[in-house]
Amino acid sequence: MLAGKSAGALITFAVTVGAFWIALVDRTPGPTIGEWRLKANNICQRDVGDMQTSLHSAMLQMAQVVRAMPPAGTRSPELASVVTSMDEVASAFRAMSADFAEIPVPEGYDRRDIDGLLRDTRNFAATFTTIATFLVNHQVGQSTPLQIQATMTAMQALASTTMPSWTAGARRLGLTECLAVMGTAPPTPIAPAPAGFTVGQQALVDRVDSRVLAGCVPAPAQENDKVIAAVNCAVVRPGPARNPLVMRFIDAKALKAWLAGLSAGLGSRGCANGDSSSLWNHEGTATGTLVCKPGANGSYLAAWTFDGEDVAVVAEAGDRQTIWTWWKDNAYLLTP
Repeated sequence: MLAGKSAGALITFAVTVGAFWIALVDRTPGPTIGEWRLKANNICQRDVGDMQTSLHSAMLQMAQVVRAMPPAGTRSPELASVVTSMDEVASAFRAMSADFAEIPVPEGYDRRDIDGLLRDTRNFAATFTTIATFLVNHQVGQSTPLQIQATMTAMQALASTTMPSWTAGARRLGLTECLAVMGTAPPTPIAPAPAGFTVGQQALVDRVDSRVLAGCVPAPAQENDKVIAAVNCAVVRPGPARNPLVMRFIDAKALKAWLAGLSAGLGSRGCANGDSSSLWNHEGTATGTLVCKPGANGSYLAAWTFDGEDVAVVAEAGDRQTIWTWWKDNAYLLTP
């Protein structure tokens, strides 16, 4: 009886081993990195290759628009065309990101380059969506200084970080077709700086009335996390002893805080009567606050705000009467 049981156990063990071996031999092999690469290259050809506008063409369009941005609230066929291109590129990269994520990755494969490619692809989509949204809001007059700053930062990151990182990762992964479709030429700088201006500074200069101030130059030393753009401009009509400073704040709260510090301790008797901090208006419409007080080195300053624009101007002269006389004729120096 014992011998019979032993023989049965041996037979059962043999059958089990045989079944395991057959299952091992017949098991479908897992995905390989070569298969992943082939599928990824096909995705690039499908999702990006069919775009009417290439990536570099879209970036070039954006750079050209930023160099000659029409005033806010102006509907422009050129901007509308760029918005269409931005939306198309963003849509292509969203599709590509989703398709990349669905490709099986070989078990045990170091995913760092793949995960980096997915991240950069999503960043491409997000950046072009940000640009398109800003351009739409700009045309209908609803863009804000905060949105301008966010868009500028996104464009700079696209050219300096996202695109180089995506290209390097694609090379390491062997995505030759992706690189061919995308193009491997260095990206066009997307945040142009004519004569040394940032996008924010140029946008601010574009709003300055050249009949009042001209020859503006960047004033980066005045910029910080609250002041997103600053320029010094020469006066067209004499009065101030030095070039006035024009600043755009990140939001109304930051402007109000700056103004509170500048006007601390001042009454509201009006600058015609001496040191003061009071409201001012243009053609009967409330515009902002005007502060008049002694400045540095014996000067006398006038500082006034455009509350709806989050903009402030500071001008100084040798005495109160000089700056007050000049201010009355030149205060409203932002174009519509």
